[in-house]
Amino acid sequence: MRRRLLGTALSAVVVLLALTVPTIARRHNYYSNENSNAGSEDLQITVYPHELSVREGREARFECRARTSDGSTFPQTRWTKVGGPLPKHAHESGAELFIPSTNVNDRGRYACIAVLNGRSVEAYATLDVQSYGPQTFSNALPAGPSHGCMADERACGSNECVKSDYVCDGERDCRDGSDEENCPAKRHCEPNEFRCNNDRCVQKMWLCDGDDDCGDRSDEQNCKERKPGELCQPTEFQCADKRQCVPRSFQCDGTNDCRDGSDEVGCVQPTVVQPPDSNRIVRQGDQFKLTCRAVAVPDPYINWRLNWGPVCEPPRCQQHSEGGVGTLTVNNAQPMDQGAYTCEAINVKGRVLATPDCIVRIVNIPAPPPPTAPPAQSCRSGEYNSPQQSKGCLNCFCFGVSNQCQSSNWYRTKEKLYFAEGHSDGVVLTDIEKRPVSEQFEYTVPEHLTNTESHPEIRYWQLPQRFLGDKVSAYGGDLSIQLQYAGSGPISPEPLIVLKGNGITLVHRPRDQERTFQPHQPVRVQFETYENNFEHLSGQPAQRSDLMMVLADLDTFLIRATHTDDQTSTR
Repeated sequence: MRRRLLGTALSAVVVLLALTVPTIARRHNYYSNENSNAGSEDLQITVYPHELSVREGREARFECRARTSDGSTFPQTRWTKVGGPLPKHAHESGAELFIPSTNVNDRGRYACIAVLNGRSVEAYATLDVQSYGPQTFSNALPAGPSHGCMADERACGSNECVKSDYVCDGERDCRDGSDEENCPAKRHCEPNEFRCNNDRCVQKMWLCDGDDDCGDRSDEQNCKERKPGELCQPTEFQCADKRQCVPRSFQCDGTNDCRDGSDEVGCVQPTVVQPPDSNRIVRQGDQFKLTCRAVAVPDPYINWRLNWGPVCEPPRCQQHSEGGVGTLTVNNAQPMDQGAYTCEAINVKGRVLATPDCIVRIVNIPAPPPPTAPPAQSCRSGEYNSPQQSKGCLNCFCFGVSNQCQSSNWYRTKEKLYFAEGHSDGVVLTDIEKRPVSEQFEYTVPEHLTNTESHPEIRYWQLPQRFLGDKVSAYGGDLSIQLQYAGSGPISPEPLIVLKGNGITLVHRPRDQERTFQPHQPVRVQFETYENNFEHLSGQPAQRSDLMMVLADLDTFLIRATHTDDQTSTR
């Protein structure tokens, strides 16, 4: 019987910012920047899932992906097991580690390693394998949850005990089936899985393949009908002699089912030949479509992920895959739909992720305000006036090319972080040098990312890719954040905001923090992105040229997460 994959979910924090741009978000990212001159060659590596718990005999899959921070290079990766060799029955295919039939000896930590220019970075995944099957106890013992079963077990209707984890998992473990009675209506399926009518989860590539994978045949419903003159059903594979049909699930399964053996010819894992667009800007409320094409034998199923999680549910989001061509249609686009869309091509021989991701940004473009700027002659040569600000005339800054400029008609849009259960929208916890220190997040408050671990060093929330890059238009805009912490002691003097770009580091230190920062209370900080609100780490005031150079190529955006020495939580 085919088995579904189990994964884990992440969490999130709410931060509001007046900066715009595309995003990349991944779960469990690890970074390596041992060489300070590496620049865009800093390595980022992702494993999915980070933790996996399966029953003995089921399959386990881990995926690993490495790239440079600018997305220009994707180094090769390899898998090892911490403390020993990989299991002999494990298959390593590029970025994927596949264990087809797990046993308890496969438990442990697995490391994915990527190497670039002599530098390496590792990411870890943990596999837990649970012994399978009910344990029958003596008939002399009374049946029931309080007699004969261990603390982590549940009693069946007859003299059996099963692990509590097996209750309501979609499979009958008690002989009387009582472990699957009175279960919740909905269960979580992975983005590349289909939810059956009986709430089981099966791989999407198994839809309409002639096999009843769900157990209620719901994965074989709504399939295409055979056209007049065609020999085989759409759920079948037509052998090369055009005289025999076999279920599609039999193609490339390692056994010759066609008399001529053609169902096992040319089998190969997918190759993406047409990835989706790398960037897309969509007006809020509009419809957008993404297309991806891959080739393989059998034809791959094209699945879509948003920030490595699922896309929105039908009917607002519709996925269609046929002949290796996949289309995602998103109707009535909303801010929660923005982020990194990944095309995933899957067949029985393996799976591959298209690169690059498509970065979708949802914007709500307001009507331009009427011009209120004074006549150009009211500013001296080398100065300009911004109609949206009341600062009067500002000095031109053209990166040393010229000192003559005028007001532009560019506009700003407000950029926010959106969080759903299991997704941090690309936010990670690091130190001031962007070295990850933790990703153990909790959802104690809806739409907030909470961390309760104790760390001796100052920690920062690192914002995702869409807040970086060319941010010159953010000059003079509003930057607003909302934080909350629990703890006691004096407020940390370390910078609250850290911006880095073009080799320059600027920080923002709020005034009167001892009064505005109070434990257990929301702390809102808002200021305009002018140079007078920033300084260098040394305390030297920032010049306008400093801030403009940083915003021209912003590569780091950090928000302080540690506010006191005796802090117990931060969000």
